[in-house]
Amino acid sequence: MKTVDIVERIEGEAKLVCSWKENKISDARIEFLNFRGFEYILQNKPILDSLVYTPRICGICGQAHLKATVEALENIYENVNEALVITNKAKLLREIGLNIEIIDSHIKWFYMFIMPDIAKLSNDIKYNKYEPLKGSLWLNASRVASETIKAIAIIGGQWPHTSYMIPGGVMSDPTLFDLTSMQNYLEQAIIFFENTLGGIDFEEYLAFGDMEDFLKTNGSLIDFKNIAFKNNLEKIGKAYDSHIVLGSSSLFESGKIKIKNISKIDSSKISESSINTFKVNISKKENEYSWSKTALYANEFYETGPLSRALISNRKFIKTIHKEYQDSVFTRVLARMDELAHLLYTTKKLISKVDTSEPSFIKPKYSLNDIETAIGSSFIEASRGSLSHKVEVSKGLIKTYDVITPTVWNLGPGIKDKYGVAQKAIVGLDSILKAEIVLRSFDICSVCTTH
Repeated sequence: MKTVDIVERIEGEAKLVCSWKENKISDARIEFLNFRGFEYILQNKPILDSLVYTPRICGICGQAHLKATVEALENIYENVNEALVITNKAKLLREIGLNIEIIDSHIKWFYMFIMPDIAKLSNDIKYNKYEPLKGSLWLNASRVASETIKAIAIIGGQWPHTSYMIPGGVMSDPTLFDLTSMQNYLEQAIIFFENTLGGIDFEEYLAFGDMEDFLKTNGSLIDFKNIAFKNNLEKIGKAYDSHIVLGSSSLFESGKIKIKNISKIDSSKISESSINTFKVNISKKENEYSWSKTALYANEFYETGPLSRALISNRKFIKTIHKEYQDSVFTRVLARMDELAHLLYTTKKLISKVDTSEPSFIKPKYSLNDIETAIGSSFIEASRGSLSHKVEVSKGLIKTYDVITPTVWNLGPGIKDKYGVAQKAIVGLDSILKAEIVLRSFDICSVCTTH
């Protein structure tokens, strides 16, 4: 028997196809069927056009794609020994913009994608407050996220699809009033965290160290915990428990962890596999079912995302939870909400460090068009996990452009007899609803995946 479930309320849509044996899922395929092809679109385009195209890969993580692009282009300068000067102000504004986008994504993901499905596991009508488009908490979270994201428009001019980051800095020069306004938007999100999400003082939450501390919460987090534990979500959704973080920032450290040993990343060991993936302009074969490639490190599967970042950055609270519940749905979701709190705290501090007297942009001495041939690459952390961009340029044009997104790491197809990360987390479950919740715990993005 097979069950086909269309997964909606995501960027694009995906299909979850499950095979059953003895009332349990014996095989799972995650099918991404809408080809986007930005890697092909960018071929032979002028180099700086990428700053306009790539933020449109995704309507949720455009800042991440923009930052990845500009850093890949700046890496070209480094690789041809042409030094760029990027002021601390420009670096801060780039990181602040990306952080705010991740904050917005975390709020929306929890209230619009995770909790509506979690609430379905309970018959208690009090959880109707998470119902999509109608529930009071769904609507309140939508409002708060929409207000918070306005902070990006102050420095980016618009959101989504901003292009204010360019080689040499940013095209933004915020005043003290602008920076104060950004702080105020973030403060509203912190109040939301205290009153609604956590139901606890913000500073007290940041000091959490174990499960006993977590039980002090009295908001949506405790709703999530209560339903999760009644339905064994702290026991399901486990994959390989191997984690990778490619980017670094004020909050995140790069590295990988496998069997509890943290080590550095060797980027030459990152690869993509197209097994079980459709080929462009070639007729489909029976064993091909998705436009998504699979990302591997040293030919092994690794999970990426907020849980991975918490473990590799040694955040005590999540490391303690992980020690007890491993890479379960409960741990994965809680890690993302914990990251939301730390991002709010860190980003407010970063805004206070912006020196308005510094220049935002220092023009490069040489144009990218003057470079005969070169390759540039970058690694940054998006809301769902690690994002990689690699661009090869020749005589002012893009020769090739390669994007490896977090969803390719987490949701890509398995290889031969070895499951992909999300597939492994789903196989063995006893209900399609739980399978969809496990899938959502990784955060699905079809439009980022199929290029």
